Amino acid sequence: MRNFMQREKKAGFLILVGLNLFFILIVLSFGIHVYRTGNFNNFQRIANEGENGECTVELYPRGGIADSWVKKDVLVNGEISSFIGTTYDCAVMNFSESKISDWTIRIDVKKQCYINNAWCGMVEIHQQDADHGEIVQTVDLRDYDEDDLHIKHLFVDHDLYIPLSVGDYIVYRPSQINGEYPINAYNGNPGKIVVGFIFYHKLGYDLGFSCSMQYKLFKSFFQGTSSKIILVCFIVWFLLLAIRLTFILTSSRLKRETTSVIRAVSKIYYNLCKVNLDKDTFQEIRTTDNVHKFLSNYTKSSVAFRRFATAFFCNENMQVVKDFYDTDTWRTRLKESDSCSADFKVRDLSAAGKSRWIRTNLIVCRRNSKKVPVEVICGLQDVDEEVSEREQNKQMMERFASDLSKEVAEQTLYIQEIQRKVVSNLADMIGTRDGNTGGHVKRTSDVMEILVNEIIRRNNSGTGNPKFSCITDKKGEDIIRAAPMHDLGKIFIDTSILCKPGKLTDEEYKIMKTHSEHSGKIVNLILSDVEEGDFVNIAYNIARYHHERWDGFGYPEGKDNGRIGEGIPIEARIMAVADVYDALVSKRCYKEPMSFDMAYQIMIDGMGKQFDPDMEEIFNACRADLEIYYSEPDNQ
Repeated sequence: MRNFMQREKKAGFLILVGLNLFFILIVLSFGIHVYRTGNFNNFQRIANEGENGECTVELYPRGGIADSWVKKDVLVNGEISSFIGTTYDCAVMNFSESKISDWTIRIDVKKQCYINNAWCGMVEIHQQDADHGEIVQTVDLRDYDEDDLHIKHLFVDHDLYIPLSVGDYIVYRPSQINGEYPINAYNGNPGKIVVGFIFYHKLGYDLGFSCSMQYKLFKSFFQGTSSKIILVCFIVWFLLLAIRLTFILTSSRLKRETTSVIRAVSKIYYNLCKVNLDKDTFQEIRTTDNVHKFLSNYTKSSVAFRRFATAFFCNENMQVVKDFYDTDTWRTRLKESDSCSADFKVRDLSAAGKSRWIRTNLIVCRRNSKKVPVEVICGLQDVDEEVSEREQNKQMMERFASDLSKEVAEQTLYIQEIQRKVVSNLADMIGTRDGNTGGHVKRTSDVMEILVNEIIRRNNSGTGNPKFSCITDKKGEDIIRAAPMHDLGKIFIDTSILCKPGKLTDEEYKIMKTHSEHSGKIVNLILSDVEEGDFVNIAYNIARYHHERWDGFGYPEGKDNGRIGEGIPIEARIMAVADVYDALVSKRCYKEPMSFDMAYQIMIDGMGKQFDPDMEEIFNACRADLEIYYSEPDNQ
């Protein structure tokens, strides 16, 4: 038994070391990912005109009617000349999977000309001067103060002309306010920005330019396969850690309680063992020499206690003793009570032919999430000499059993709180990726509470629809508690799709629809070992089927798999109403909130098509409460 305890401690230590190493590996991987992403985002790239690459730049006359015009008889520096004005467009195109976060365009002058205008950013002008070297000034050619100009310039009919000679160049710096950066990534079509310039040159020759662009690409930390793998690893680690901490905290509290109980009853029981029914093992706490010698031959509790009955008890009550010491029956025996006892005759090993009455007490130390006994204390008490103290000892044991029952209840609530926090933290993770989802989870949970409470109120008053009679107080509580889990699967959806402000493409929408299947799988992973089966089924139905439609055109299964009408779980049909209503009256990254009247009409039109038609009466009854709720600033 001591070897078993040592192995158990060693296993716990190895699990803790494994979790720490796993976490360190995740942190190192994330650090490397952040470092690589930072280097990627800070790397200065260059694209020359005419080159094909991830980003391209091209400068060309606009063409068409507005391409060029002539200004005749212009007086410049005492000379009358004719000038041609030409509009040039410079197109920057992004073929990469990352946004262009910062960029500038450099245009080198090959022939004498004048720049007149550029839009919408600033132009940094470099002029070569024989006397003063290079003259540099950054100017907004659409909005400037003449007194601030120190570069060479002149005015023709109140029009600004800035001369550029061979060797001069300009650098265009885009305007973020006017939406010139960042430039969107390639998404079926390249991201594109077009900048306009107006140049003048003397009649009789063509301009010549060379153009290049300096730029940086920006990639989100959550973009790419490696970030998703790290995120999934972190979720797995977090779940394992939560399970381990729950086990440690629960076990440590119960062990402390068990230790205090053992001290209190050590004078009462001359033989005391703790049995683990799940592992079929036992631990000697206090035993006499002859009992210790006997038990040391066994490791399995089922075998040891069955043979213990034969070895020490009298034949006159042998069958009853065997039945009582059958550990396979202890779960049933202790299902409704935390303790039970029985008095039997045991052979007096110190005097042949004599017997003594002993009392065997079974006390539950720990139950699992399904309230099934896991650890049981088995104590043997000599009542032959303590008859006078029987009632006193009985009362003490009843108080002890009551205290243990309270501890078990507290631990059950503690485990449920750990599970709730795991779900809450996962929803918060999604909220960091999708600016809508965090608030959406809270609001839809509150809306579900309003709808479910109305259904229960009607059921309890006898005015409810018979189809909703299955929504009892207990099931209604489970539905409300499960509502926050309906969108957990969005953690697997790429941020570029989740936060896209415009309409999704068919392929993007296909990917988005997979979140309901992922949600169901995550619910099973989180709840299957720590919650009752009924609650797990409710949470799974809400997570997987809340996008199914009454007319069968929903997903992920639809009418081809029987998900039509009453074939959709009732809790998912209620969730569908709450989910769609919140989407209509709340602000999203791709839309503004809809008015209550318009949202109400859309919901009513959807009854019998998208929604269960019998939900119309419930929705109408809750309309005022819903509009009051969404009118509060914290819920907008």
